[in-house]
Amino acid sequence: MTEYKGYFMLGTALMIHPHSPDWRALGTVYSKNSLGSIVEIGHVGGPAFTTKEAAERHGLVLCQAFIETKLEEAHDHNKDLLLNGDRRLP
Repeated sequence: MTEYKGYFMLGTALMIHPHSPDWRALGTVYSKNSLGSIVEIGHVGGPAFTTKEAAERHGLVLCQAFIETKLEEAHDHNKDLLLNGDRRLP
C-alpha cells in the first residue's frame, strides 16, 4: 500500500481470462476514519496490460487520478460551503 496526499492507494491486477495473457488494472483508495480505522473510499478500473506488473503500476496511476479529481473536488465543495456560511458538511 502506498500513501499519497494523506490517502492510501493499492494498485492490483485482475487476470482477464484464464487463457488470456492480459491483466486488468485496478486501483483502490483508502482513508482513515475518525476512529482511526482504514476504510475503502474508492475503487477504479482501467485498461488491460500484457503484464501483471504493468497493470498494478497503472492501478496506482488510477488511484492518483481519483484522488486528484473526485476527492479534491469534494474537499473544495466542503470548503466553499464553509466560506458561504453553511456549517453543514455533506
